Amino acid sequence: MTPPDHTRPASTADLLGEAWQAALGAAPAGPDTDFFAVGGDSLLAVRMLSRLRQARVAATPADILRGRTFSGILSRLEALREATDPMGSEGTAGRGRTGTVPLLPTQHRWIANGFTDPDHFSLGWIFDVPERTPDGRPVDTGDVEAAVLALAGRHEALRTRYVLEGEGAPRAEVLPAAPDGLFVKADVPDDEVPGVLRDGWRAHRLAEGRVLAARWLPAQRLLQVALHHLTLDGFSVELIADDLEALLVGADLPAAPGAPRDRARVLSAWLTSAQAGRDAAAWAGQDWTRVRPVPVEATGPGLLSSMDVASAELDVAHTAAVQRLAVRSGLTFEALVLTAAADAITERFGLPGVSVDTYHHGRDKLPGGPDITSGIGYFQASYPVVVTAGPGDWLERAAAVFDRVPKDRFGFDALRFAGHTALADLPSSGIRLNFRSRMSEINAREVDWLPPSTVSAGGRRSPRQTEPYVLMLEADQVGERFAFAVKFSRDHFARETVEHLVRSTLARLEQAALRAGGPA
Repeated sequence: MTPPDHTRPASTADLLGEAWQAALGAAPAGPDTDFFAVGGDSLLAVRMLSRLRQARVAATPADILRGRTFSGILSRLEALREATDPMGSEGTAGRGRTGTVPLLPTQHRWIANGFTDPDHFSLGWIFDVPERTPDGRPVDTGDVEAAVLALAGRHEALRTRYVLEGEGAPRAEVLPAAPDGLFVKADVPDDEVPGVLRDGWRAHRLAEGRVLAARWLPAQRLLQVALHHLTLDGFSVELIADDLEALLVGADLPAAPGAPRDRARVLSAWLTSAQAGRDAAAWAGQDWTRVRPVPVEATGPGLLSSMDVASAELDVAHTAAVQRLAVRSGLTFEALVLTAAADAITERFGLPGVSVDTYHHGRDKLPGGPDITSGIGYFQASYPVVVTAGPGDWLERAAAVFDRVPKDRFGFDALRFAGHTALADLPSSGIRLNFRSRMSEINAREVDWLPPSTVSAGGRRSPRQTEPYVLMLEADQVGERFAFAVKFSRDHFARETVEHLVRSTLARLEQAALRAGGPA
């Protein structure tokens, strides 16, 4: 987070420009630059909204969707800023509330996966903490501990206990305060640092509410923040870094963000709506009769130690061409990638169709619900997309595929775990897609005061765990290039097989872009 310049008041245009650059990696070329035409998507829109909230500018997804260009979005924000309190009147929704809370749909999915050693599943950060804040104030152990404890106090998800077995399980309970042992100071020599950090990833205790575990190594000025995956999603991890930086440097934080319990409340109401009924029918109405599992080439346990990755990139020109193709075809870049990859998989394995479980990172605001743009929790959703093989061009089939997918992507898991029997036992191909957009680039925090450290430590997950999928598709925007990867177990596939899938997917995207006009 770039420290604010207090020498002059920032205009809405300045603040929007900074948020735009934080999301897309570059400032808009001009007032008519279209957010979506230059690579923007729902995940990056959430990132931009979060930065605007930190700057105390009220904004909603509709401002980006309907404004589209820099000037269009700006005009909507300026009108809203003149008419309202910049942050509304959300109060202190995250503070003072305790007790049992409903699990969110993706938490039900996580628990249903039945991971071995469920306490040992960590996301998080290792930071290099500067010795002084941007205004010159020294940062000592007391400051670091106070910031970590304030972080837990601000977000219910960071002081929630999860009971996975026994009476009433699974269930969640928000504690009045974080449990003892959340913050540990470790005075150790350099050669003991890796062991301390590995222990930190294993420090979670779900039943006690220790879902946040911090290790502070003052001699090395390293701060490890281990976050259990059951309590938050990947996008929340990035927001944790922003909040922690603000707490350490004394910057203003947005009003209390929406909490998981509030999201669960409005989801429960949505489930009784007519739209939910229509969506349930649409999810069940995809062509499930043609879905087959991807056949593995060998059998084996598929433990994490056997995982491998095959990857490749589109060059700058082809990346831009595919972005233009997405805009012209009325589809997202993510939809093109998903359909191209599914087509490559059905061809390689001779399958009539596959389903792809897709991560939805967008934080949709529901009527009467909280703004969760800056909220910490497991708000991510997963939804299946069925792609069938057949004659004709895969790009022509892509539009039909996504016409059958409800626009409320969050709804599938909500409906499934609410007991809709038609969605409970649908066939699976063992494929999932995580379209991360520019998040890996954003997580580098190159312009922020609190940077991630080059020091690393393995062991974030139990080595006895396996993945619930056999082909895990990862899509990233790295600079001006599109990067595509497939994670797999060497127990299941030869590397050459997966490398072929990666090349075939990118070739389909390149060929489609070429037919549509090609690289500029």
